[in-house]
Amino acid sequence: MKKFIASLVVLSFIGFQSSGCSSLQPKFGTKAGMGIFSGGLSGVIVGGLVGNVFGALLGGMVGLAVGDFIGEHYDKKLGTREEALAKYRLKDKEEKLFLEESLVDPVSAGAGSTIKTSVRYTVIAPVDIKEMKITETRMLFNEKAGFLKLDERQVLRTQGTYSSMLKFTVPGNISKGLSTVITVISSDKQTEKIETHLKIV
Repeated sequence: MKKFIASLVVLSFIGFQSSGCSSLQPKFGTKAGMGIFSGGLSGVIVGGLVGNVFGALLGGMVGLAVGDFIGEHYDKKLGTREEALAKYRLKDKEEKLFLEESLVDPVSAGAGSTIKTSVRYTVIAPVDIKEMKITETRMLFNEKAGFLKLDERQVLRTQGTYSSMLKFTVPGNISKGLSTVITVISSDKQTEKIETHLKIV
């Protein structure tokens, strides 16, 4: 029943976007911005109706358009499987993902500035699993722009601890004030989310 209601809501929203009711629609500087809004809102609605709040966030990410963001990635392995097992317990045949820290540099910036956002996480599993497929998704939330999908990629990680950094440019349609960089790290078995604040000046 919830899926049926969600479908009706999303279909109604799509129809609203197609009707061209300019007095009610938000204003967007680009078609990419419109895609980000409509796709993201539809995804959030579906995720929220079929699950919990976190499900709504994941649903929103599925619907988001990539937009015009082009980022640079920098990866570094910080620790081995043995070092990870010294920090975390692992049950038999268990695969675990531990999201440990998220940082932005600088913590205050204006539109057009370059931001470095980094995340540290650990992946461990039974010794016979040589690699784990990891999805890294980064978004920026701002009251004016809404959810902007900065980047999404899939990487193969051997077991251990990693630092993953993304450089991106603050978009021009961002309003001043507090924004949030949202990082979601997912494996085949688990999904973890972490947030870091970024002040737009």
